[in-house]
Order: sequence, then structure tokens, then C-alpha cells
Amino acid sequence: MNKGKKEMMANVLTPLVIICMAFLFASVLILSAGFNPVAAFYHLFAGAFGTKASLINTINKAVPIAFAGFAVALSKKAGIFNIGIEGQLIFGAFGSVLPGIFLKGLPAVIHIPVCLLSGMLFGAAYALLPTLLFVKRGTNLMVMGIMMNNIASLVITYLIVGPFAGKNATVSSTEMVEESAFLPYIITKPNKLSIGILIVFAVAFLMWLFINKTSIGYELKMCGANRQAARYSGIKVTFYMTAALLLSGALGGLAGGVEILGNYHRMYDSFSPGYGFDGIPIALLTGGNPIGVIAGALLFGALRVGAMKMQTQVGVSTEIITVIQGTLVVLIACESLIRFQLSRAGRRKEEKA
Repeated sequence: MNKGKKEMMANVLTPLVIICMAFLFASVLILSAGFNPVAAFYHLFAGAFGTKASLINTINKAVPIAFAGFAVALSKKAGIFNIGIEGQLIFGAFGSVLPGIFLKGLPAVIHIPVCLLSGMLFGAAYALLPTLLFVKRGTNLMVMGIMMNNIASLVITYLIVGPFAGKNATVSSTEMVEESAFLPYIITKPNKLSIGILIVFAVAFLMWLFINKTSIGYELKMCGANRQAARYSGIKVTFYMTAALLLSGALGGLAGGVEILGNYHRMYDSFSPGYGFDGIPIALLTGGNPIGVIAGALLFGALRVGAMKMQTQVGVSTEIITVIQGTLVVLIACESLIRFQLSRAGRRKEEKA
């Protein structure tokens, strides 16, 4: 087997091994609690894919997670780690709602792009401060990202409860956006599915095209592979790091905008259960491959949707989903060791052959 095929096999097998190990660890915990792990995972995936309604719910959950995965993957290609996607997603959702509420009389073909573009601008703007501090002052980007996530949640709560509170809302939320800002539905029964999933595929294709088929994408990857060598080659490393973080923030903002305009049509307090955080292990697990990100988003969407049925049918707490996600993060940190073991096993097999 040539080197290219070996690398491709490693890229496919490593994520599968990591996922299997995470579920194996969760199985041990379920078994130690006195439950049947086979029955638990059967009902978990039956609750996510067993009916047309549950499948639509899974896809709906996967859409914002996929955008968050794209956002993390793009920054990772430049060799930096944007952990502030959750805050950018929240601000992007708020940015999408504002023109949806206050711009009236626009046709949908104009109103929807304006709202989504506004969400992307809000997400990028919220990424601007940590980006500048990182690029200009060398501030720890991970610490800044975590802090900005918390600040975003508190600021948006204040805005929704205070200046932008809906007049007749029964829960903390803004006014409803204009109907012309609703994302169209491609499925309405038994549950609704908006064109958000089509936007996911379009962004995945554009991202693949940008990274693999353009000179800018190549230079971006060069910065991620070896920042010092890229600088000696004349590549503007600071520019690419700044652009990657801002574009990453824009994708985070798009995630919030698509989620709000496609499902809720108004901004609710704490509408995101952590979609921005879900995108982090997915992007790392798939190496930033857009198709892999979509597959990972479907897996995480299934975990969120199917967890309730698993709890009601078997009795396993939904918190086991958090355990699986946390285990994935730990195993991703050991990815190099797993790749080495797979490579060694492959060499042994070839020697025996």
C-alpha cells in the first residue's frame, strides 16, 4: 500500500476508533450503573433515526453544530484554535434578529440574506477583540474565548430581558421577526425542516473549494503547518491568522442566524444548549474535512435527540451524552498515539503478508 493510501486509511480509521472507544467507555459506565448498554444505545439511535419525525429533529439539531464545526475547522487550518464560537453564535443570532424585526416591507429574497449577513457581521465583530489582542499582544486566545463566551451569554440575556424584550412574550425573548425573514421550509410534515440544511451543504462545498483549490487557501494551510516557514516564504502570517479568526466568527454568527430564522423566528434567552462547544470536538475529530464535519454533526445531533428516549425506555440518564462528548475530547488529545498504534498494526500486517 502506497503512502497516500495509508494516510487516507489513517484519516478514516482514527476517528472511527476514537468514536468506538468513547462508546465503549460509556458502555462500561452504563453497565456499572446496572443498565444494559446495548438496549441503551439501541433506544438512543432509535430515538434519533427511528421515525421520519425523529430524523428531521436530528437534522435540525445537526445544522447549527455543523456550522460551528466549520468555524472551528477554518481557524484550525490556520494553526489557531477558536474556542469562542458559542459566544459568536449567540451574538450572530441576535444580529440576525434585529433586521428581521426592524426592517419591514422587504421581499423574502432580500430580507433573508440581509438577516443572515447581519448575523455573520455580528459574529465576526464579536471575534474582533480577542483576535486583535491575540495578534497584536499575544494574549492567550483560549482564555479570551472562554471569557467572551460567558460575556456574550450575559449581555444577550440583558438585551432580551431589557431593551429588546418582546411585548407579549410569555418567556424571555425578543419580538417575532417579520414573516419575510423566515427561512423557507423544504419539509413541513411531520416536523418542519428549513433550507438551513441546504445552506450547510453549500458552505461545506465552498469551504472545501476555498481550502483545497485556491492559492489563498493553500497559504492559509501553510500558516497552520509551519508558521515560521510560511513567514520566511513571504506569506503574511498575521493577515491570515486575523482573517481566519474573523471568518470563523462569521461562520459562528451564521450558525446562530440559521437556527433562529429557521426554527424559532425570535431570539430566546439560552436558545443554544452548547452548539458552539459541540463543533469543537467534531472539527478536531475530522481534521477539518467539511464532509466529515457534517457526518460528525449528525452524530452529535443524534446524541442530543435520542438521549431522552434512552432515558425513558432504559433509565440511563441523558448526562451520559456529556460523558461521551467529554471522552471524545480526551481521546482526540491522544490522537497521535492512536494513529501510531494503527500505523504499527498496519506494518505488522504487511510484514506477515
